Parts: sequence; structure tokens; C-alpha cells
Amino acid sequence: MNMLRLTLPDRREDGEWNQAILLEQFAALRQQVPLMYAMMFADAAFLAFAAYDTVSPWWSLGMPTLLAVLSAVRAAFWVARRGFTPRPESIPRYLRGTIVVAALLSLGFGGWGLLLYAEGDLVRRACIALYIFIGAISCCYCLQSVPRAGQAVVVFGAMPVTLCLLFSGDWFLRGLGINILLVAIVVLRMMRTSHAGFVEMLASRTHMAAEQERAKGAEQRAHELAYHDPLTGLPNRRALAEALEQRTDPAGGSVPLGLLIIDLDRFKSINDVHGHPAGDQLLRDVAARLNSVVGEQGTSYRLGGDEFAVIIDGDGDAARRAAHAIVNAMLRPFASLDLVHHIGASVGISLYPHDALDLDTLMRRADIALYKAKHSGRSQHCAFEPMLDAEIRRRAEIEREMREAMGSDAFIPHYQPIVCLKSGEVVGYELLARWARAEGDAIGPEQFIPIAEECGLIDALMLRLLRRACRETRDWKVPISINVSPTQLKDPWFSQKLLAVLVRERFPAQRLTVEITENALIVDAESAQQAIASLRNQGIQLALDDFGTGYSSLQHLQMLPFDRLKIDRSFVAAMGRDPQAMRLVLAIVTLANTLGLPVVAEGIESAATAETLAQLGCAMGQGFLYGHPMCAMDIVAVRNASAA
Repeated sequence: MNMLRLTLPDRREDGEWNQAILLEQFAALRQQVPLMYAMMFADAAFLAFAAYDTVSPWWSLGMPTLLAVLSAVRAAFWVARRGFTPRPESIPRYLRGTIVVAALLSLGFGGWGLLLYAEGDLVRRACIALYIFIGAISCCYCLQSVPRAGQAVVVFGAMPVTLCLLFSGDWFLRGLGINILLVAIVVLRMMRTSHAGFVEMLASRTHMAAEQERAKGAEQRAHELAYHDPLTGLPNRRALAEALEQRTDPAGGSVPLGLLIIDLDRFKSINDVHGHPAGDQLLRDVAARLNSVVGEQGTSYRLGGDEFAVIIDGDGDAARRAAHAIVNAMLRPFASLDLVHHIGASVGISLYPHDALDLDTLMRRADIALYKAKHSGRSQHCAFEPMLDAEIRRRAEIEREMREAMGSDAFIPHYQPIVCLKSGEVVGYELLARWARAEGDAIGPEQFIPIAEECGLIDALMLRLLRRACRETRDWKVPISINVSPTQLKDPWFSQKLLAVLVRERFPAQRLTVEITENALIVDAESAQQAIASLRNQGIQLALDDFGTGYSSLQHLQMLPFDRLKIDRSFVAAMGRDPQAMRLVLAIVTLANTLGLPVVAEGIESAATAETLAQLGCAMGQGFLYGHPMCAMDIVAVRNASAA
């Protein structure tokens, strides 16, 4: 039997709702039915006492005893189930049994009360009717969770005596019967309303519980979003910060740990060449491999972009072993369905409590160690050392001073002559940056140029120097050359910026040579080609600098319209003592002459080196033999002296 028919016949609910009603009905019966049978027993005892001398002993003692025993058995049945909750599908059987037993026991009590009513006088009949009706109403309230059972009690228990009252010849009893009938109707209606309220209360409670579950689920999802990276599933930067705060809390003890900050090498090229979907899949693969390497000795985090972190439990040796394993793991190829990616990783290590006692310092020193690892050749791991912190502070101070110096024109262009090796005539100048610091140690371009590239000042610095150089060398009637940073070639507006300076300063584009290193072409080949093509179209000369020290030199010579090659000073300096260097220089010069490209040799410091290079076919050279880099005023003085 469907239990909805036992409760609300017209209600249509799903399975979970049905089960909730059944469980609540069973729980209510388990609490109320024993009390109901106790009241029935007390009511039967009063009736037996009231009718003791008007009927035979069987009807005054035997019948109530039988009914009491049956009630006690049924009460014991429910008492035994106070700590028992059956499966929802078996509860309808208990409820059907309750309805049947309620009907039978009510019929027994009602029939017995009807017999006592027939044998009594006027007063006894009124009392018997009231006893029976009060008992029936009491049972109805105990059975209100199962309305059909309460209705059965009223119909089979109270209605027989009520009908006798209605059809009696005494108006007192007839009035009592009418009153009982009206009260019964009201009680039955109240039972129906009460049960509807019971169902609605249950619905509200169920709805509230469902809302609480949904709120809990939403909170969990919000927590996942707040503390986990949606792409890789790893805990995020916020989770890392809270984990480190807990682990570095003095109240929690000083359990040693290692913080590893990991930055992927060559990841940007994957995004640029193959698109962001390929990059996203690679990040997921990196996260999976990182988890497999770290295992149970630590926890992996994604900080954002291509940066990850790992907390390693243990001392410095454990952290270094983990960092070494991570570097080796990231060097292995990452294979997808149709692509194989080769990347790497640089790892910075800081230790608690050895290197820092708080979260911020621990993170900063791991970043410092990472910076050192990346500048040591990539695919390296480096542990923090106090000298690294001092170096970073020094670089930060240099950056601050550079920004101030940019506003005061403290960067001055210097010029180193480029000469024809056969005639010794100056055929051009290379523009070099020098920093006239007001105080402190001198800082060469090999130090401040990388810092300018990192902090985004290189573009402004180069254009400022070029603008001044155009004004200073406009009347020299010889070309000048300037070095371009790899980061500048990635700027799509670089060529327009450079040309704007030439136009504004009325400097002929044909007298400017832009020197580009081979490594700069590797960073972003497509952007570099576009910038080079734009410069070449305006008449600017192009030189491939430091030839032979980069990658894919022959391919670059084939693809890009260079006007000259520059041999790196390391080959020139080694010519006198290393035959292999001599052969390399000869090969470069021969290749360039075959392609019709003049060659400039850097780092010439002796006349013998210059003579050898000239014999090999090298067209031009520069170095200390021909002059150190000088400011424009000194260059003018030298030129005037030569002219005189």
C-alpha cells in the first residue's frame, strides 16, 4: 500500500519526500502509542469499577482484563521499538497494523461500553458515554500522526454509544449525544488540520535541511574556489599562505620545513606557438608530475601563471633532494596527443626556521633564491644565502637610482670607433651607455642594462640615448650603431618609436645601424622578424651581433636581411693562443664574404690581431687598439686633432 494514501491521499511527492513522512510517522507512533495504551487501560479500569454491581463478573472483570492484556501486548510491541528505526519501505506495514489494531481494539472497547450502557441507569449511562468518548478523544490525539487510525478509534469506539444517546428517549441523554457528536466532528476536523500542519512542518524542516545542505555545498565550493586553482586542482597562493602561517606560528613549535618556489622555463613559447589550450594542458601535466615527485613528503601549490610552490617537511637536505628531483622531472618531455613539449624548471629554496621565522620573509627569500637559479642558466635549483639578499637589495637600490637618473639625464652616450682594417679610417661609431653617478662605485652597462631590462626601463633608456646621440653626431657624416635588447623586439611599436626619434631629430635613417644578437631572435622570432622588416624598409642598417655565440645562425642569415656580421670578442681574444678560435674566425669571415656581408671584429687590442684579421678578409674592427668609448666632446677633439 502506498503510504500517501494513509496520510494525504491527494499529495504527489517524490520518493525521498515519501520516506521522510514515513520516518516521522513511525517516530511519532513510537513515542505516543505506549502512552495511549496506558490511558486506555486506566479508562477501562474506571468503567469496570463503575459497572461492577450492574453486570456479571465476566463483563465487569473478564472483558476489561482481556482488553487490558491485548493493550499491554501492543504497548510492549511499541516499547520494544523505541530504539529501532526500520527501513522506509517496511514502515507502511507497521502503519497498516496500527490502523487495523486501532479499529479492532476500539471495536472491543466500544462494544463492551455499549453493553455497560444498556445495563445502567440514567446517571450511569451518561458517565459511561463520557468515559468512552474521553478515552476515544485521548486516543485520537495520540494517533494524530496516522489520521486513519484516529478516525477508526472515533468510529468504532465512540460512535456506537453516541448513536444510542442520540436515539434514546431521554432529552438529557439525547442532548449529551448531540454535544458528543459535535465535539467528535470538531476533533476529526482538528485531526485533519493537525496532520496537514504536521506534513507542512515536516516539509519546512526538510526544505530547511535541504537549504542547509545546499548552503554547505555552496560553502564548500566557495572554499574550493578560494583555496584551489581551478585549472590544475592544486591549492593556490592563499592556501599556501595560510599553511605557512600555521606552520611558522611560534605556538605550534619550530618544526623545520623547506619552501620551494618553482618557475617553468620556456613555458611562454608554448603559449605563443601552440596557443593557450596547449599551455593549459601542459600546466595540468606539470601539476600531476609535480605531485608524483613530491609524494607524501610535502604539498604542491600553484601560485599563478607558470609558477608553483612546494612545502617540504624536513631539513635542508630534504628540500634540496626534492628540488633536484623536480628539476630532473621537468626536463623530461611532456607528451600530449599530437605534441611533445620540452621545458624545464628553476627552483628557489628557503628554509624555516634557518632562513626566516615569518611567512613574508620566507616567501621573499625563496623568490630571491629562484631569481639566482634562473640567472645561473635555468633548470637549476638554488638555496637562499644571505649574500643573495644583499645582492637583491643592491639591485633594488640600483633600480631606484636609475629611475632618478633617467629624469636628470645622468645616462650619457659614449662612442667607440669602428675602423677599416686596411686603411685605419674611422667608418662609424658604436653607441654605448655610460652612467655618470653622482656618488658611489661606478656601475658598468653589464650591470645596469640587465636591471633596466627587468624593470622595464630599457626602452626609455635606449630612446633617450639615441635622441641625444642623433643631436651630437648629426654633423659627423659617419654612421652610428646601437644595440637593441631582446625585450624591445617583442614590442610591436618598437620600430615606430625608433623612427619617430630619427624624424624628430632629423637624423638620416641610412646612417643608423641596429645591432641585434642571435639570442634576441630566439625570444620571439615572429615579433623580431616584423620589427626587423619594418626597420629595414625605412633604410636602417642591420647587424647580427656576437655572431657564433647564439643559435641557428645560418637560418637567421637566410631569413633576415642583415647588412653586416660582428664577430664576438671572445673569438678574437683567443685567436693568438687557440688555433681552433683562429679556424672559427676564418670560417665566419669566409661565410660572410660568400654571402656578400662585411664583417666587424670586436675586441681588437693589438696591431698583430688587427693585421691577422685583415689578412683573413675581415673588413672592419673595433677595440681598445683604436680607442676606448668616449663622450661626444672627446670624440670631436680627436676628430679635430686628426683633421689638423
